[in-house]
Amino acid sequence: MAKIAVIPKTARTQDKKIRVAAYCRVSTDHKDQVNSYDAQVRYFSGLYSNSKTEVLVDIYADEGISGTSVEKRAEFGRLMEDCRSGKIDRVITKSISRFARNTKDCLQYIRELKSLGITVYFEKENIDTARLSDEMMITVMGGLAQEESQSISNNVRWTFQRAMASGTLRQIHVPYGYIKGDDGNLVIDPEKAKIVRRIFDMYIGGMGIKRIAVQLNEEGIPSPTGIQWNNITINKMLRQEKYIGDTLWQKTYSEFMGKKYQTNYGQQTKYYLRDTHPAIISREIFAKAAEMKLKSAAPKGSSIDSIFKKKLFCGKCGHIYSSSNYRNNLSWSCAKRYGIADQCDNITVRDETLNVAFRAMCDKLHIHGTEIFGKCLDNLQRLRKAQEGGTTEDKKILSEIAELKEKKHRLSKLLTKHFIEPEQYSEQVFEIDGQIRALTRGMDKAPAKKDELRMRIEELAEIFKRYDGSVRSQTEILDTVVEKIIICDDGTIRFKMLAGLEFTERLSGYNGE
Repeated sequence: MAKIAVIPKTARTQDKKIRVAAYCRVSTDHKDQVNSYDAQVRYFSGLYSNSKTEVLVDIYADEGISGTSVEKRAEFGRLMEDCRSGKIDRVITKSISRFARNTKDCLQYIRELKSLGITVYFEKENIDTARLSDEMMITVMGGLAQEESQSISNNVRWTFQRAMASGTLRQIHVPYGYIKGDDGNLVIDPEKAKIVRRIFDMYIGGMGIKRIAVQLNEEGIPSPTGIQWNNITINKMLRQEKYIGDTLWQKTYSEFMGKKYQTNYGQQTKYYLRDTHPAIISREIFAKAAEMKLKSAAPKGSSIDSIFKKKLFCGKCGHIYSSSNYRNNLSWSCAKRYGIADQCDNITVRDETLNVAFRAMCDKLHIHGTEIFGKCLDNLQRLRKAQEGGTTEDKKILSEIAELKEKKHRLSKLLTKHFIEPEQYSEQVFEIDGQIRALTRGMDKAPAKKDELRMRIEELAEIFKRYDGSVRSQTEILDTVVEKIIICDDGTIRFKMLAGLEFTERLSGYNGE
């Protein structure tokens, strides 16, 4: 029989400690909430200081941030990234309401963490996702957290509405021509107020909105948006009641868990207050401008006053389209159609056909605009990510930061191998961290470039969203966002708009063919 020799252990095996991450959050940046935030950080720091089975990897703390979506919490995003990178085994938080303010987000991230083998423990509710039966409890508690958040949201909204009705709410958005005074009230900015008065004077004097924008751009006058003056900006200014010293509250509204800043067409109560601040424009001038805009939107009978005047161009030769009125049947054809030389035989289109096609396009963008323009913005975002971003200076700073972080990593390896003393390591790391903070601040101060294209697309989405089918609404779209309408010889009509967007309609269907 074979002899068995038992070889005893010569070294102790050390059980691997569970890597724990703590997540804490407070809802506002009020002083008492900041104290709550500090208390949570101290609590989690001390909780695992003497643990033999668990080690605290990091504390992820979103301070002074309120919201119902995890997208607004940078530290929560960092936590999830570290979990996906395999740096964490367990997450602990005070309560479900700290972790997520809606059930959908809560379950989504809980399930993802479970798939990564990471458990989550909610102290207040005593729920541990390591126990499979807890998912139903998470749903219930997540629903309670969502109801709590909605209650808070409703209370905040009620507070704002009460302040609106009583006239005690301070101005939030400062319109062009004003600045905010020390007491929070609007004060006239003399230089910009001159531009506001000039715009009203030019419009009342008969200059069109588009021509006003061109004039201001040619003179190099900065616009309110930081981009060039355009039809949309001028149009908004001519409707801005704050220029006569009044304030209309709740032009836009937001719904709990819904899209923010939706145009208020009567879904919510509005509050109109007179003489809330100094006026830049007299009520008489403002009323005159409003009257002229109304008249310009009114339907006209003669060909020369058609809403398509000076907007139609030939897709074959590029010449402008001109109108003709035979037996009260207004139609449009290429101005070179009857020329002596170089005649253009592009199609003739009835004005009514153009109207039907234009209304169809407006209706489609009104109904499906959110999806269509949303895809445009998504594609723009993907394009931005695909491109090599940042200025040369930014790239240099990022490169320096990366080198400093790599230096810290090398120092940690040297410390682990006992090639340097802890005091020496701490001293050098402290110096490196200071350099990283200084470089980061330098990037933070760099002026952010405004994305003109994104702003234009968002403005287009807003205009088509409030489209109501009226002639006035159609005229607003033609005046502000449609740059030209191209009649093509293949029976299509192309509407070229701001931001380089283009929409096509077929004319044959509207001609009854």
